[in-house]
Amino acid sequence: MPKRYEELKSQLPVSRLSIDVLLALRVLYDKPENEVKLQQEMAELSHDPSKLEREYRAEWEAYVLRELVLDLKQNTQRSPATFIDSVLSRIESLKESCPYYKAYKQQISEAKSAEDGSTALFPVPWRQQLMMLLLPVTAVKPLKPAE
Repeated sequence: MPKRYEELKSQLPVSRLSIDVLLALRVLYDKPENEVKLQQEMAELSHDPSKLEREYRAEWEAYVLRELVLDLKQNTQRSPATFIDSVLSRIESLKESCPYYKAYKQQISEAKSAEDGSTALFPVPWRQQLMMLLLPVTAVKPLKPAE
């Protein structure tokens, strides 16, 4: 992976995302050939809610980070603004129409309340979180055809 993508990976603040935004990105980038099945992880959450923060969050952060950078790498001819708009629109579509996301979000809510019984006092809006995550993408220059 070129150095500029490695630098980008280190700048994307995935750890600052709320669990529901992280889940949406995890669902967005989920692939059938994944070794670890998201569906299996969600089923395990109902038996052991502590896995959400103990294991899954870090795994999902790493997964989303890798897939986001790969997505950007595959779309190097697009401007950063176009790439960001694409991610935002895919996330909005997923939130509105993906039954898996809706079911998983409910399971996450149940796991979080079973784990600590608390809710976020001042939740950060989705779009703001996604823009915070994707802002470093604007520093990536599109590749020239020879690269």
